[in-house]
Amino acid sequence: MGYLRNRLLWVLALALLALPARADLEQDTLDALEPYRGRMVVELRLQGHTVTRDYVISREIWVEPGMPLNPDLAAADAVRLENLGLFGRVAITAADTPGGIILSYDFEEIPSLVPFPVISYTEENGFSFGAGVASTNFQGRGMTLAASAAFGGVNSWGLFANNPWLGGNHRSVTFQGGHAVRRNELLEFEQTQDQIGLAMGRYLGQTGRLRLEGAYQGVGSDEPGRTLDPDNYDVLYEAGVFLGLDTRDSWRVPHQGWLNEIGVSYWGGKADSRVLTVDLRRFQPLADRHTLALGALLNNQSGEVGTHLPSYLQYFLGGANTIRGYTLQDLGPTLYGRNQLLYSMEYRYLLRSIQPFKVFKWSLGVGLEAAAFGDIGVAWSQEKDLNMDRARSGYGAGFRVLLPGVGSLRFDVGISQYGDPVFNFGAGSIFGARRARDR
Repeated sequence: MGYLRNRLLWVLALALLALPARADLEQDTLDALEPYRGRMVVELRLQGHTVTRDYVISREIWVEPGMPLNPDLAAADAVRLENLGLFGRVAITAADTPGGIILSYDFEEIPSLVPFPVISYTEENGFSFGAGVASTNFQGRGMTLAASAAFGGVNSWGLFANNPWLGGNHRSVTFQGGHAVRRNELLEFEQTQDQIGLAMGRYLGQTGRLRLEGAYQGVGSDEPGRTLDPDNYDVLYEAGVFLGLDTRDSWRVPHQGWLNEIGVSYWGGKADSRVLTVDLRRFQPLADRHTLALGALLNNQSGEVGTHLPSYLQYFLGGANTIRGYTLQDLGPTLYGRNQLLYSMEYRYLLRSIQPFKVFKWSLGVGLEAAAFGDIGVAWSQEKDLNMDRARSGYGAGFRVLLPGVGSLRFDVGISQYGDPVFNFGAGSIFGARRARDR
């Protein structure tokens, strides 16, 4: 359930107004180093960082002393270092030295420990407010620890921990847990949820991904008939395996490449359902700063709703994270089911590339995109309901404020296939939000 981790750091967005535009990080690096192409690299210098340990940086650097400089390889280093999410600024420069050049990697770190306000929003429950504290670079090892609590539309608390590199080839572990109480407006009951999840991942080569997931969920209701268990509290277990391909040139602002994943999982405990997930995303460069983002998502769950699968695990379409141009309250009650098929296309124009913004001694990277989009989707439980007559579509345009932590804030005006305009607001990429069942 995505609302346990939908946390928006609005205060960072205000800094965007004063930011000048700058060129793309990769192009900046190529321009700076092209005059030194083929020169022998004598020394690498890492500087500017005070918290991050050297080995966390150096394991992402492929340029080595004793090799002729390839600016393309160094530019890829810059992108990998930015993908760590530890730095508001990464710059690579070269200087002459006897026998060749010195290559300097300069960094401005984001805060390693910071309290933050929590402003959480879902279309179903509105705003929640609270506070949290996060260590984005625990012990300088690139690990993340965070805790937060919020009250309002959803009363919740959550814990999150991630270690992206337990060992060689990016072996990772992620833990999240939390508790939430909210009104399930679509099914009309007070929903209580307890959640604990653990994921183990690793790289397969440079672009392959493998992830194993396990989770516990306890879901309670104040109304009879909403859970599978007659005592109004379901205990559910989930286990899954996922294979992926990631060739994106950037994690924060992808301009080209694929991000694909296929997986199978199983809901056990009180439920008995197998889930197939196919998630395909393509980022196609059209020109400098112009990107076409395409995404298709299929979720297919087995079993009968109300017998093998609880009704609250169905997919409800409409709103900022599925089909824009509709509110969740308008479309969700009529277009829902245990399966969903969604397709979105976004044209994105990078108005302001991610630019470092100084906060005391730290640096935060923020940027701005404009977008035009189109969505189409359908949800169904019975095969007869999988048809284009039930599918709905929408289109529109908006802006994305690119922020550390949440990825982006989306402000969209969508128009339904009936011509009705709707304002849709969301956090993170729509491709990720719909996968997380954010509503």
